[in-house]
Amino acid sequence: MPSEATARCHCGRVELIAAFPSRFCCHCYCDNCKRTHAAGVVTWIGFNSEQVAIAKGADHIEAYQSSPGTLRKFCRLCGTRISFESQRWPGETHIPLAIFVNAVDREPSGNAFAEERAAWAPFHP
Repeated sequence: MPSEATARCHCGRVELIAAFPSRFCCHCYCDNCKRTHAAGVVTWIGFNSEQVAIAKGADHIEAYQSSPGTLRKFCRLCGTRISFESQRWPGETHIPLAIFVNAVDREPSGNAFAEERAAWAPFHP
């Protein structure tokens, strides 16, 4: 297993390098994730923030506070969601699993906010 993985936005201008080990990988069904990603479920992989580095495109990253104490970052050119940081999980950076271009160190396990799952959204037991 490699010691790190690369995450990349759709247009390729932003790249993150995440060093293993990750903290978790799980599916999130919360209303905020569904809305900001326009999806029924978002699969996140979490890292200690010091394990995540911007490899390129820092000047293309924008951020907004989606709820009090929560910062969501995205590529300002293509709109790809890059990361999630929250006071609820201090010192952590969560990255959408779908933007990794190579293998990560764990499979998704677990569901967050399953009670908010839309009836039409797939469920991953």
